[in-house]
Amino acid sequence: MKHAVLAALAALAVTACSSGGSGMGPSGPALPPPDMDGDMDGDIAAPDTSPCGATQMGYLVGQQVGEVDLDSLSGNIRLIYPDTAITEDYRPSRLNLDLAESGVILRPWCG
Repeated sequence: MKHAVLAALAALAVTACSSGGSGMGPSGPALPPPDMDGDMDGDIAAPDTSPCGATQMGYLVGQQVGEVDLDSLSGNIRLIYPDTAITEDYRPSRLNLDLAESGVILRPWCG
């Protein structure tokens, strides 16, 4: 009798711990996360949280500003060379490009 009770408790414990079903979620198999940027190569780009798009302009760092097609970049763009006086007004939609003396882009930022 004691063995039958232990066997029943063990069976109950095993069924309580099982996931119940075929390993599928409540509505079927789990789906992969959606592709946020729409391309089909499997890379998911982080959404751009900067109002001027600066987080997506990292590819410009290290390039000569003269070799970049600034007209292809949308919006208001300000080139900032060293020791250049700039206004202090903050415009979230303006893309600022910090440049080295040589014209190499050092940092894109909004403001």
